[in-house]
Order: sequence, then C-alpha cells, then structure tokens
Amino acid sequence: MVSKTRTKFHFFSGKGGVGKTTMAAASAMHYAASGKKTLIITTDPASNLADVFEQKIGYSVVPISGTNNLFAMELDPDKATAEYRERTIAPLKGLIPEESLAVVDEQLNSPCTAEIAAFERFTDFLQEPDYDVVIFDTAPTGHTLRLLELPGEWSAVIENAAKDGSAGQTCIGPATALAESKEKFDRAINAMRDPKQTTFIFVLRPEATAIYETQRSISELTKLGIVSQELIVNGIYPKGACDNTFMLHRFCKQQEYLRQIKINLALPATLMQLEANEVKGKVSLQAIGNKLLANPVKLADFSIQISEIAQESLTQNYRPVNPAIEKLLIPNNGHRRTIFFAGKGGVGKTSVAGATALWIARRGYHTLLLTTDPASHLAQILGQPISEKPARVGKKGNLWMACIDGPQAAKEYKAKVIAEVSQKYDAKRVAAIAEELNSPCTEEMATFEKFIEFASLKDYEVIVFDTAPTGHTLRLLKLPVEWSKQLEIKIYTTTEDTEMDKITKQHFKEVIEMMQDADRTTFSFVMYPENTPIEEASRAMKELKTIGISTNMIVANLILPHNILTNDYLRQRKSMQEKYLGQMRERFKVPIIQLPLLVDDLIGEENLMQAAFLLYGK
Repeated sequence: MVSKTRTKFHFFSGKGGVGKTTMAAASAMHYAASGKKTLIITTDPASNLADVFEQKIGYSVVPISGTNNLFAMELDPDKATAEYRERTIAPLKGLIPEESLAVVDEQLNSPCTAEIAAFERFTDFLQEPDYDVVIFDTAPTGHTLRLLELPGEWSAVIENAAKDGSAGQTCIGPATALAESKEKFDRAINAMRDPKQTTFIFVLRPEATAIYETQRSISELTKLGIVSQELIVNGIYPKGACDNTFMLHRFCKQQEYLRQIKINLALPATLMQLEANEVKGKVSLQAIGNKLLANPVKLADFSIQISEIAQESLTQNYRPVNPAIEKLLIPNNGHRRTIFFAGKGGVGKTSVAGATALWIARRGYHTLLLTTDPASHLAQILGQPISEKPARVGKKGNLWMACIDGPQAAKEYKAKVIAEVSQKYDAKRVAAIAEELNSPCTEEMATFEKFIEFASLKDYEVIVFDTAPTGHTLRLLKLPVEWSKQLEIKIYTTTEDTEMDKITKQHFKEVIEMMQDADRTTFSFVMYPENTPIEEASRAMKELKTIGISTNMIVANLILPHNILTNDYLRQRKSMQEKYLGQMRERFKVPIIQLPLLVDDLIGEENLMQAAFLLYGK
C-alpha cells in the first residue's frame, strides 16, 4: 500500500478472520480524511461493517456519522434479488401472454437468481462516477474468487442465448432482456483487469494456511487477468510482548512465515502489528489507517529476526471428560450424530472440526469429517489429499474425510439431468436443456444436492461438518427448508414429480428433521472473544432458530493462558478477552468450551489431538 491513491477501485480479500474488514474500513477512513469522496461496500453476506463503524448501515448508501467524505453500504442478496425480479418481469407485463410470464417468473425462482442479482448490484459500483475511491470489503477468498469469475461466465451465457434471437432464454430470464447486463459485465471485467483503475489487496496473517490460500488466490486472479495485487500482513506480534518462552516461540514462527512471504509471494507488502485492544470505532480505525497508509512498515525493509528458543515445558493441563459435553458429540440411542461447526471466517472452525472428529474417531466411532468450504484447508491440516470421495485419514483408524467439490458436483449433476430428460424429450429439447445447464448457477444447485447426499449418508456413526463462513453456511442450511417443495430446477425439466423428485423430497424431509433434532444434531459456533465474531454468531443463531435449528455448544478459541501474562500488552489483551467471555456467558445460554492459544499451529494429528484433549478432556 502507498500513501496516495493510485487507483479508484480497491478490493480487500483473504482468508476469513485475517482483518479484511478492519483494513478496508481503516483505508476508507484515511482516504476520506485526505479529502477524497470514498465509498466502502461489503459483499460479504455476513457483513461486520456496521459493527466496525458502530452504526447502522444497510442496503442503501449512507454517510458514516462524524466523518466527511465517507459513505458505506451493505450488499443484501435478498433485497438485490427482489429488485432484480421486479426489473426483469415489469417490462414484460402486457407484452407477452400470462402463461409465458408465469414461465419467466418460475425461472426466477432458480437458485442462481440471488447470485446474479447480488453480482449485478456489485457491478453497478465498478462504474461508479460519483466517488473518488470505491473500496470493496469482500467475502472470504473462495466466495470472492467465485464472484470475480462471474462476469465472464454470465457474459458468455447471455451471448450464446441471444444467438437464438428473441426466444433465447437463460435461467435468469430472456436473453434479450439481459443485453444491458452483458454490457455492464463486460465493463466490469475491463475495470478489474485495468491496473490503472483497480488494485487487489490480499490481507493475510503470518500463518501456514493463510499463506497457502493467498498463493492459490494470486494464481487464480492472475488467470483472470487481474494483475495489480498487493499484500497486507496483519496480526504480527510486537517483539517486546514476546518476553516468555511461549510467546517467543510463536514470535519466531511468525518471523519464519514472514521470510516465506517475502520469498514466495513477491508482491508489495505492508506489515501491521496485532493491537493490544480490539480495533473498533472511528478513532481506532483512523489510527490504523494512518499506520497502514501514512507511515507504512514495508516487508521489503523489515529485518527478519529468528532466534533459538530455550526449550522449556510448554505442556497444558487436560481436564477430565465432561459427560454433558460428551453427550453432544457421540451417537445417541442408535441414531447417527451430526455435528456442525460454524462461525465467522478465521475463528478456527476447520481446526476445531478436525480436532473434534479425531477425538470422536479415537473413541471408536466411524467418523466422517466433511468440509463445505470452497477454500478449506483440511488437506493441509491433516497432511493428505482430499476429494469428494471419503478417504481414510492415515493408514488405519476410524476417521475419513471428504469435501464438496463444486465443479465435479456440477459435472455429475449435468449428466444426471441430461440422462433423465433424454428419456422424455426429443434431441432438440435435450440440446436446449444442455445449454441451460452451462449456466454458472448449476454449480450452486449441484453443491446443494451434494450437501443433501452427504447429510443423508448412513455409512458413518458421526459426521462432522466443517462449514464455510457464516453467511454462506446459513444459505446452505436454509435451502432444504426453502426448497422442500421446489425440486431440481424446474425450467430444465417439468413441473411434474418424477421418481427422482420423490426420492429427493424424502431426502429433504430427512435432512430437515435431522437438523432440527437435538438428539441427533449438535450445532456449535466457534468464535474468539471479541465483539465482531460474537455479534455475527448471535445474528446467525437467531436466523437458524427461525428454521427450527438450535445452537447447542460454543467454542471460545485463542484464549490466552494465564501463565504467559508477563507484560502489559498480554495483560491488556487478556482483560479484553475476559470482558467478552463474560458477555458470551450472559448472551448464550449453552455450554461454552474454551480452547487456549497453543504454542504451535494446529497442523497434524498430534497437535489436533492436543487441542481435542484441551477441549473435551482426556
């Protein structure tokens, strides 16, 4: 990052929990204070922008109170979808027969309508003439890459459908009605690829999984032709705070990761220390913005300091197994146990899910660890490849793991639909349906079906879900309820029930009942004790409650151990944690399990089992 704005559009992205929103908001404050009219938009469906600025924001652009030149907006997928439906249908009323209008309306019930509606609203701001700077606070990396791939995909779909003239159809409406959208998408592609207009800023922490995800994202963006990229390495421990063996060990690990970033990522990088207190409110954001942009510390100028550590005992004391917690983790009365771990990105869901699955498997239960996160790091954490076919972890034992592979799921889904319609329609109609299946939204539908398939498995005694960050998980978990009467994508086939429909309906019913049954399902939120993850989890719990899903357990992660509080910096952070732990006890009337900050990253079975013993007892 540099002190003056070189580009108009700034995208902040990275692994969940690395500080994207804080860095984006702090940058927005800095640019606004320097006299530039600035707009910050969040594309994250579980946005924390309002929490950071400590004011209500919402779907309309609003000024940030107490500042000049600064405006903000939260992109709401539901409101964007309602606007898109009305905008698509309104011009057709009175021009086409009612039955044709009904077909278009039915098309707009497809899952991709929400995706394309939110995306089209997003592209509106990539040609925004009213602001000097537009900052995008994006969803975690996997979903952001999906968002950035969409302009090209949808542009091609609309172009192919339009070749058929006025009859051309896409699953988001008539192609002729989408010509303006295609122009907008093409402009969006050009803007994002132009280094004079757009800068893409990856925020990461000096940790193995964050470095891996950033490397992968840099490669994917480069393939898309987006080459103006920079780094912010956040959460670095001040050397003065590392005056005990535990913290010195963590400090040296960070320094080694900084060396890797310097060598392997090779992008302009700014360093940001981990603050003693939570960054929240406009005063602290302004201070962070000044550190980031007015007086930046560059990795290129930073001296890496790795020292030998005196090997003192860093062991932890394990608690005995708590029967009440144990009951939430193991099968009950012959029923399979399903455990979901959810929460804000970066709070440690994958590590906690992995530790939990190992603990249960070593109790003798056949256990499947499944990730629904497109940017999951289970393969790195457990040290072996992962695919959608369950594979045993290690050479023996009771743990298997798998992932939902979106592209592979879409390929299988297309083959299944084509096989079904080929039995009912002529070759011309089948070819038209095959063209429809090239829509980008097919992957979401296929991913959803895979989730239903895994959730319906009978082969395991316990299934542990490592979920995507909150907003995307809520969408996935609500789909069985919302779609229990809308099967397949009806524009592809027919409104009549097929045998496949009946089977899928039964799976929907079983999954809904399973998720709502506390004797069979445990829903747990992982969070660290700070305001943003607590507020996000609280909102998600209320939303899940509306579809009959209760939260049963909370894991409070990264708790500073009492025996390392050897300086004011650590004591300040511990005081902040205790304040928020108190709030969690007051707000969440479920068991709260604390996982202390550990000396090593949770990578490998040995470290995961240490975490599991600390969580659930030995």
